[in-house]
Amino acid sequence: MIETDVRKLFMLEDGVQVERHVRVVDNSFIFTDHKGKPVSKKKKITTELIERVVTELVGEEALPIILYLRGKKQISEFIIAEELDMEIHMVRNLLYLLLDFNLVSFIRKKDRIKGWYICYWDFNEYMVPYLAEKIRLSKIAKLKERLKREQNHTFYMCRNACVRMPFEKSMEFNFKCPECGELMHEQDNTRTMEFIQEQLRALENKKDL
Repeated sequence: MIETDVRKLFMLEDGVQVERHVRVVDNSFIFTDHKGKPVSKKKKITTELIERVVTELVGEEALPIILYLRGKKQISEFIIAEELDMEIHMVRNLLYLLLDFNLVSFIRKKDRIKGWYICYWDFNEYMVPYLAEKIRLSKIAKLKERLKREQNHTFYMCRNACVRMPFEKSMEFNFKCPECGELMHEQDNTRTMEFIQEQLRALENKKDL
């Protein structure tokens, strides 16, 4: 088994920033500490994980390209378009979007007959667990920021639920809804905070993707 890629991540554990590495071997991955000691179980890079990452970062429309490239090497963009029955400009647009996240890579070769350059593409499967973990950590950070905002502010809303504003913003409108003119009342955001905390727990417990 050959280690194909090691990528570094920084994450918070019990409020302390720690260094973690995503190590990819063949089509499996494992998280280790900075010394290489495993901190998670070894898992396969599944089709489900690939689909989830690609959909979140680029969109479902890129899935056929990724799934077609999986297990293949240096495939011409024209072949991709032909095999998937897609317009070449659409294929190129999606490939460049995938390239932004290093999910694909390419080499350019000059066609000896036609004289122009053609791009040949590969799917960088080793990037999937790294990007999946980055997505998870990003969601955690955003949820923590949202929870902090809920904890530190009082929110107001009219009975029609047109808009939701913090106390300071509500004062600017004299506690009258700017949409319908109804009086705005303080909202109990306990359930909102509980919902955010549930999402946080689910993401924080999902350390091995």
